[in-house]
Order: sequence, then C-alpha cells, then structure tokens
Amino acid sequence: MKNTHAQNKAIKTIDKNVSVNAGAGTGKTKVLTERYIYILENGNLEKGKEIESIVAITFTKKATQEMKERIRKEIKNRIPQDEKWNRFYRDMEKANISTIHSFCGNILRENALKLGIDPMFTVLDDEEGDQLLEEVIQYVLLKEIEEDERIYNLVKLFDRDDLNWIADDIKSVYYKIRTVGYTLQEVKKMTLDAIDDFKIDKDSIYYIKEIFLYLMSKSRKNSKIYKLKDDHIWIKFYEDAYTEEELIPILEYLYDNIGTNANQKDKIDELKRTIDYVLMIREIEYRWAYDALMDLIIQIDEEYTNKKDEIAALDYDDLQILTLRLLEDESIRKEYQDRFKYIMIDEFQDTNELQKNIFYKLCSKNSLLDCSNLFIVGDPKQSIYGFRGADLQVFYDVMEDIEKVSNQKPITLDKNFRSFDTILDFLNSLFGKLMGDKYDALEPQHRSNNDIDVEILENNDLDVPPNVNSSQYNAYVESRLIAGRIKELVKNGEFNYGNFALLFRATTIDHIYEEALREYGIPYYNVGGKGFYESQEIKDILNGLKAISNRYDTISNIGFLRSPMVGLSDKTLYWLLRYKENSLLDTMAKDIPFIERNENKKITEANRLLNRLIIKKDLYGIESLTKELIDSTYFMELLLLQQGGKQALSNVYKFLEIARGFDMKYSGSLEDFLDYIESIKDRDESQGRIESEQANVVKLMTIHKSKGLQFPVVVIPQMARGFNYHQPSILFHKEKGLGIKYATKSPLYDNIKEEIRIREEEENKRILYVAMTRAKERLIIGNQGKDRGFKKLIKDLIDDNQVVYIHKTNSQKEERERVKGIKEELYDKNPLVHEKFPLWVKIPGYEQKIFNSFNVSQYLEFRRCRKLFYMKYYKRFPIETLYSIEEGESSRKWKVAPSTRGNIIHQFCEYYRENSKPIELLRNIVASYGLEYDEELQMELMPYIENYLKFYREDYDLTYTEKDFYMKIEDTYIHGIIDRINIKNGKAEILDFKTNRVEDKAKIME
Repeated sequence: MKNTHAQNKAIKTIDKNVSVNAGAGTGKTKVLTERYIYILENGNLEKGKEIESIVAITFTKKATQEMKERIRKEIKNRIPQDEKWNRFYRDMEKANISTIHSFCGNILRENALKLGIDPMFTVLDDEEGDQLLEEVIQYVLLKEIEEDERIYNLVKLFDRDDLNWIADDIKSVYYKIRTVGYTLQEVKKMTLDAIDDFKIDKDSIYYIKEIFLYLMSKSRKNSKIYKLKDDHIWIKFYEDAYTEEELIPILEYLYDNIGTNANQKDKIDELKRTIDYVLMIREIEYRWAYDALMDLIIQIDEEYTNKKDEIAALDYDDLQILTLRLLEDESIRKEYQDRFKYIMIDEFQDTNELQKNIFYKLCSKNSLLDCSNLFIVGDPKQSIYGFRGADLQVFYDVMEDIEKVSNQKPITLDKNFRSFDTILDFLNSLFGKLMGDKYDALEPQHRSNNDIDVEILENNDLDVPPNVNSSQYNAYVESRLIAGRIKELVKNGEFNYGNFALLFRATTIDHIYEEALREYGIPYYNVGGKGFYESQEIKDILNGLKAISNRYDTISNIGFLRSPMVGLSDKTLYWLLRYKENSLLDTMAKDIPFIERNENKKITEANRLLNRLIIKKDLYGIESLTKELIDSTYFMELLLLQQGGKQALSNVYKFLEIARGFDMKYSGSLEDFLDYIESIKDRDESQGRIESEQANVVKLMTIHKSKGLQFPVVVIPQMARGFNYHQPSILFHKEKGLGIKYATKSPLYDNIKEEIRIREEEENKRILYVAMTRAKERLIIGNQGKDRGFKKLIKDLIDDNQVVYIHKTNSQKEERERVKGIKEELYDKNPLVHEKFPLWVKIPGYEQKIFNSFNVSQYLEFRRCRKLFYMKYYKRFPIETLYSIEEGESSRKWKVAPSTRGNIIHQFCEYYRENSKPIELLRNIVASYGLEYDEELQMELMPYIENYLKFYREDYDLTYTEKDFYMKIEDTYIHGIIDRINIKNGKAEILDFKTNRVEDKAKIME
C-alpha cells in the first residue's frame, strides 16, 4: 500500500530531530521499519558499522522481536540489489533494537568496572525485585520502630493496624521517586524546603473573606454558607479575633460549611483552592514526619542496594539510573554519541523523566539536542501506563523541545488503516466530545458494507433478585448477553470464534465471563487475569494443603472434605461439626451414628490420608506432597468427568509447576508455600493453557495487554464498573516532593492527590480509546449496570444513529451431557475356582488404579517393562535406587543417577545463552541439586554439554522452551513437555534433549 505524505515525511526526514504524533492504526510500525531501512541506505553511517549505529527502542520484548523480523524481511528482499544488503542481513545480530532496559543493560555490562558493579550481574524481574524490596522494607521498618522514636510516632500517625499496608505505601512511593531519576537526598531537600517556605499570606486571608461574603449574598437562606453569617466562628474569623493557633481549625470548619451552589461552582472551587493554599501552613507542624520518612526511605534504599549487591543483581530502575549516572562522564558520553548516529524511540507517550534524560544525554553534545538525531513516535491518546511511572507531560515537553531546536513541527499520522469507517465515525464523534482539542480525528481507509458496526448490549428491564448483589448480578447478566451474541454472530456465519477479543479494564471478575463462554460452548483463551486462583480445582487443592498444614483450620478442612477429593455431603459435614472436638481431624476418628455407611467409608479414607500426609509434610517437597494428595484422591480423573475438565486438568498441572518452581527456588516448608501463594494470588495469573493464542478461540485480555494489537471484533465488558481512585498514604510529586496523609485534612497530600485524580480521569478516557480502537470490523460494548465508570463517561455523548442497542439474544446455552452410569448387575463376576486355576492368585493393588492421564515417560516405561511400571507407579517402589544403571550402561559406573544427570543437562540447555559462562552455569545447577561439583562429575557431564554447545544457535525468529502439550487418545490424556521449539522462516524445529544411550539412531531418524 502506498505511503501517505505524512508517513513519507516521517520516514525520510533523517537530518534533524523529528516527533511524530501517530493515531491508532495509522501505520506507526511501518514507518519505523521503513525509516530504519531508509537510514541504512541514505544515512551518514560508517561502513561496516551501519547496523550498530542505529538505535531503536521499543516498549516490549514482543515489539522488539516484531520490529527485528520486519527489518530482516525488508533487508532480505533487497539482497539481489546490492551486496551491502547481504552484509546488513548478517549484521542484524548486532542490531541495537531492544527495550530501554535491555539497551541500558548492554551499556552497563560494557562499563561495569567503571561503575564498580559485577559485569555478570543478573536482572531481577518485577516479581523478584518486588519481593526482595518488600522483605527489606519490613526488616528496616521493624528495626527502626524499635530504635528510632520518630519512626514509631510516624507509624502511629498513619493509624494503620497492619504494618503491611504501611510497607506497601512506602514501596509505592519509592518506585515513583526512582522513575523520575532524582536521588533520595534531592527529594528530601525538595520536600523540606517546600514546607519551610509555607507562610500565611494576609492577602489570601482577605480574599477568602471576600469570596465568602460574595457567596453568602448569592446563596439561599437555608444553605450552609448563608447560615455562617450568624455563626460565632465565622464572626471571629471575619473580625480577626483569633490567635495564630486557632486559624487552621477555623479554616477547616469554614471549609466544611461551604456547601454547594450549581450557579457558583467556579467561585466555590476558587474558594476551596485558596483555603487549601493557606492550610499548607499546617505542614510545618508535621515537618518531623517528612524528615523521619525520608530518612527511613534512604535507609531502605541502602539496605536494598546491599541485598542486590550480595546476589550481583540489579532491578529495572537500577539499569536506567546507573546508565544516566554513567553518561554524566563526558568521555563515556562522547563514546556513545559517536557510536549511535540515529536514535528512534517507539511508544514515547509511555516514557518517564528518567528515560528522557538518558536520551537527552545521548543526543546533546554542546547544547540541547544538537546532534539532530532523535526521532520519537507515539500517541498521547494512548498513554495508559501512569501506574508504571509513565509521564505524558514528558512527551509534550520533548515535542516542544524538538520544535524549538529543529524548527520542525510534529508530524501527525491520521490515516487509519485498521477500522471500518462506521467504527471510526463513532470514535471520532465520541472522543471529539470527550477529549476536545486534544483529539485528532482519524480518516478511514476501509469502508464497511453495513450502516452500523457498533453494538451496545444492555437489558434495561432487569429486575435484580432480592438479597443478591446488584453489581455481581449485572455482571452475570452481561456475561451471558455477550456469550449469546458471540455465538449468534458465529452461527450466522459473520465471524468465527478466533475473530473475537474481550478486553477488560480489570480482571477481578473475568472468571464470570469465562463461565458464560463455557456455558455456551464457546472455546476461549485467557491471555492474563486472575482466574487461576479463583478456579474451584485450585481452591480444592489449597484447602487440602491447608488441612494438612493445620488440623485446626476448620474452614479449609470442610472445603477439602466437601471437594471432589473426598466428596462428603452437606448432611455428613453437619454431623461432623455437631460432634466436633478439638479439631475436625480428631472428630473424623469418632463413630457418629447419624452418618451413613458409604459416607463413613469416605471419612475413614480421608482421615487415613490426612494423617499420612501430616507425617510426610516436613519430609517431602511441596510438589511431591501435592502430587500424592492429588493421586491418592483420583482428583484428576474426577475432574475429567466434569464439564470443563480439560481446563481444570490444565490448571492442576500448572499448579504442580508452581509447586515445583517453589521447591527449586526456596526449598521452604508447606507453611512457607501457603504464605507464598497468599502473597502472589492477587497478581495476574492466567489459567493453564488448553488452547494456543493462534487457535480459533475467543481471546480474553486486559486493555493494557491489547495495546498494539487488533481484532476483527472487540468486546468491551464491564463498562459500568466504577473507577478506583484510591491512593496510598504517601504520594510523590516531581515538583512538590512528598505528601503524607496524617489526618482527615492533610493539605499537601490532598493537593497532590487531587492532581493525580485529574490525571487518572484523563487516563481513563485514553484507556477507553485504546480499547475501542483495537476493533477492525465490529465493536461491541457491554453496558449492563448503573451509570458508573466508562458508561457514565460516555452515556450522554453517544450518537444513537451510529449504534444499535441489543437487550437479548436468541442463542441457547449448551446442555450438559450427563455421564452414564453402569448398571450394578454388570459388576457381578463369577467366583474364581482355585482348584481349576491353582496358579491364578490375586495380587493386592493390581488393576486398582486406572490411568486417565499419563505422561510420555510413563508410556515409554510401560512399553519397555510392564512389571517395572507396576512396581514404580502402583506400588511406588523406589525403582531408581534398585535399578540405578540404565540398560546399555552396565559397563560404566556413574557418579550420579541417570535421571539426575538428565535433569542437570536439561536445565543447562534451558538456561544457557550465548553470553553465559558454561562451567559457571553448570556449577550453579549442580549445586541446586545438593551435589558436590568436582573434576570427576565435570568429566561425566561435559560430553553432553559440549555436544549441545556445538549445535547451539540463537538466530531463530522465535524460541520456546519447556513447552507443555496435551493429547487426547480415546478416553485418556497424554501429557508431555517439548524441550525446545525453534521457529525460523515459518518452519518449526523440535528438539528433545536425551542423555541416555541411543541404541538405534537409524530407526529414530527414520
């Protein structure tokens, strides 16, 4: 498709700084790719270093990969034209196309010794850094409460019962400060200087009196503010008959009695702002709290830095802060300025002050941006990462600087290549009103055959049943409306399931929508969300583990006994609770006459299982303990008999992986594991995958994760969900410093909070814009519920001629198929006549366990020797200790068991990268198994390592490791893990790492 004039200008302007304002779907990625190619062909680049000289910064790793692939493809197409393109293609491995964190990490590794950091530092991901920081804050906070009276009084000031709340607030403000790039000492000085500058302004006091008098004259006689005329506190204030100590409580009292007046709203707001300004004097009284808090945060930072130094690690903020510090050195700065001839930054609307300062260092030699090599592209209407520290003002500031320095106005891309004209007409009308002059209308490229392609789903005649939460009921009704509409559109042949994406503002209740999709028989894939820990099967496993951990946890014990693992009836649970003694576990051993015979049998088995696992809980790893709990109760087999059993089974496997990861990383107790789950369960954790993202399934994801994507049909549920404007007790402003909430009215805190609220209101508009602009052919809005949130935001702005309202659908839920039982008479068997068959004996336990699911290794072992399979998986004998020498290896003594050797090699293959040190990595893996690393063990392992390194490459388009797969074979499921999948040029290469002897290579290759 031919480029627009604006696109060509953005691509070919390479001799000056350029800013591009790119609306949704306007070909931003195409511009970046073609500009990169244009620079290679026409830029001022040193021969042999062309690829290394161009920096392209992307927002995510996925975007990095996509850009590399596009550029590779464009270069490959040009190879027949000139030999240089062949060289460029080979040099693409050196390309500086990365996220800002990877870019900074590379610079730091090149200069680690100059900064005094370990050159082999590791980078903590968000979760690891978060956990370490939380531990440090808790430690320092508890220590300082004991040792420093100021900190003790500070904690009392917050009036919180739980120290975790205070720790979370400190963590939040610590992160905010770091994204700006200030040192903590600078923030302390800024905050205390601001407080010291607060003074009572007599002109402001006079102005407050004047506005009060004006509003009194314009208000009704029964209004709050009019009644102040005769109030002795007002009279005292008006006549200046108060002491300095009385001024603050007087102003607070008057503030609370201003009331409302729709005709004088501007004057009232002005009055409140003026009083707030004067009340700032109150902060002087709490100066000690700010001083103490900043000292506490400085101590936390020092301890956090020490902890990271101990493990040679940096977090994401460190990468940027240290890079900026490094670039303060003139010689280093000049080296990188000479190396990087062109710098392009994508998604610039989501950058922050710290990142801006890094780019400015690289693009400014003697004066601001005088290298004339900065290119930024973004869309201010899509700035939705404020919670991560993104600062939209930075985008506007840099655009202004570029225009001033380069005399180059921003280039606007407004030709939309994604959405139908019907959708764009709706969006232009809606957001033109919502965003005003900040909105640039989008021009459509594609025309629809329909008059309307925007649907609003809402049942206005809904009666909420008594004693039912209206919000939850509306979510239930809306989820079924959406599922019904999806099924209707697919049945009509307009779309297939893979065309739909449900985009959520928050994932707290997305499991309700998953239930609806399952009810209507609609396949789906949840990209994120919190549905994993909300799923019943995971709750059942956790209840079982809690029952093992604590016999006195009655609620968890009941949950376990009521679950499919045991399956006790409510009637039986009633009698157990009625006769309950010290614990439910003790009660289970009693003979209770009112419990039926078959229920008693379940109780006996559950009691035996719990007592057995309670003994084992401190001897087993968490994965082994959980697996025994699951296997002993035939939980997986039971799940497969239920609707949605495939998803439930996948969730159980995922939980076992989490348990395995915990064992490897922490080696903690069962109680530690339960605490760990409690700490992470509120984070986004999607359910186990049963469908690939590319399959013909409905996608569920957050609006934030959908950014940069597009879908034929976008559904936006929960439009009526209210916004959460809750803020922590400590806030940070990059110009005002800290604000602490120490009382109902905390002037500096309230002032900062109000600014944040206004920013968040604007960001909510942008979040909705991002969601709606993902739609190509159809936009469906779930509007069920009260006038709150997005619904309230747009309800009066919708042009009814551009939408169609749907209050019901004709789709039906899918009927559940009942599992057919076998008639009892078919169970009868003829008795065995031992005289006729003297060698036929019954082996205890044989054929008592049926494998409804098994893994590949189990299948191969079964094929190899059924007797060994029976001894290992039925009798659970420690076969490996009895048969430690694998077939074909009898002539050699091994230092470690074959399975352990295989696991070590597998982990090496999984974690090795080109910049890794093989021996060091191998040492760490061996140590994690509690083994001593020596020359003999190294000689045993190195042939496998060397063989792997000989064929190791990283020039693939995509790589997956440890990829799960499930296959159904009649009524059984086989589960396995593919060690590695390499994708290149649309072809897949599957690798399976083997450390055992291969007897017949020819047969395997065949």
